[in-house]
Amino acid sequence: MIKTYEDAIQYINSKKKAGIRYDLVRMEQLMEALNHPERRVKTIHVAGTNGKGSTVTYLRSMLEETKFFVGTYMSPVFGEIQEQISINGNPMPQEDFAEVLAEIQPRITEVEEELGEMISEFEVMTAVALYYFSFKKPVDLAIIETGMGGRQDATNVIRPLVSIITNVGMDHQAFLGESITEIAMEKAGIIKPGVPVMTAAKGEALEVIKGEANKLKSSFYLLGDKCTYSTTTKDHQQFLSYEALYRKLDNIQLGMVGKHQGENAALAIMTLDYLKQYLAVMVDDDEVTRGAQKASLPGRFEEMQKGIIFDTAHNPDSIKILLETMEERNEGQDVHVLFAAMKDKDIASMLELLRGSRIVKNINVTTFPSPRAFPLNGYESMEVTADNEIKDPVQWIQEKADVSLNETILVTGSHEFIGFIKNSVKK
Repeated sequence: MIKTYEDAIQYINSKKKAGIRYDLVRMEQLMEALNHPERRVKTIHVAGTNGKGSTVTYLRSMLEETKFFVGTYMSPVFGEIQEQISINGNPMPQEDFAEVLAEIQPRITEVEEELGEMISEFEVMTAVALYYFSFKKPVDLAIIETGMGGRQDATNVIRPLVSIITNVGMDHQAFLGESITEIAMEKAGIIKPGVPVMTAAKGEALEVIKGEANKLKSSFYLLGDKCTYSTTTKDHQQFLSYEALYRKLDNIQLGMVGKHQGENAALAIMTLDYLKQYLAVMVDDDEVTRGAQKASLPGRFEEMQKGIIFDTAHNPDSIKILLETMEERNEGQDVHVLFAAMKDKDIASMLELLRGSRIVKNINVTTFPSPRAFPLNGYESMEVTADNEIKDPVQWIQEKADVSLNETILVTGSHEFIGFIKNSVKK
């Protein structure tokens, strides 16, 4: 029986032993048991290897400026687990989280008993988000981010107004496939018959996504095709220019740092253009501009204090983009990296990219409390060797708190690692 927030957390934690479940059998039955909350809320579905969270954030921030009531479900999250569910950027209150879980727990138990298997933590959290946005705090629109894939992702029970696939890279190969084509097929699994799809994908991934859209008779919108964008940088601040057939926006200041944020913001604007033209979701130019400037997301090139940067880059593509941003913004500085990652990631490639950067002075590797974390002694077998092994990353960060003017500390490698460090330093 769930009565308090502590009860709710204990219940959610008990679902961790189910591990990662990558099929829709449990979610489909659970949605039916809960009277289909996924059918009672208008949604936007966002998949992709990198940029999902930033694209969701730009969309939410722009829609908020119109006074829309906007729900977001994003994963993973820093802080308390229920904070990955928010409305207009405000995390789900603890009392609401406990109340929703108390209401849906009996249905979860029924489905588990019928199927003879446990529903996972991510599946429960997805059900909480959909139930909350539908029955408890009905929103005008909910933006739902996939967990890791698409086709068999727990979020793929929704039928959205529009689907977004940011891009496709090598990640989660154990579940999604060993090639870009295989991974793209999984990401493209969120495309529904007749539902338009927006993407910034390139190369063979683009061909896969376009092929699936054509097969399902879904309108296909490619960033850079029917609309174009460009970015300029002034005083380390990035500005976006965006042009479509019927409008042009210039010098939109972006709230998040990095060259790639221009692509994420432009993808969000292209999506809003579709919603405005075909579904009368009215977002004017001033609201787009204000929303883009206000958008922010923890862990995306986040400067915790002067000289200490946290970034959740967790695969080779995102590490490469991070380093491009570092080399542009931190030219002339020595960058000291503190790195930790999940054991199922391409750690060797990430370390190779870090070692190859002209501004990285040294690489310090560590680990953190998680059964999925890569162990500290595992780095000894890597071809790219680290400079130091750090047993206590929190102490190391605290000792580096007073960095000199020509030095930067970069903490990266994993969402969960960044969350652990941030929460530990706060405490």
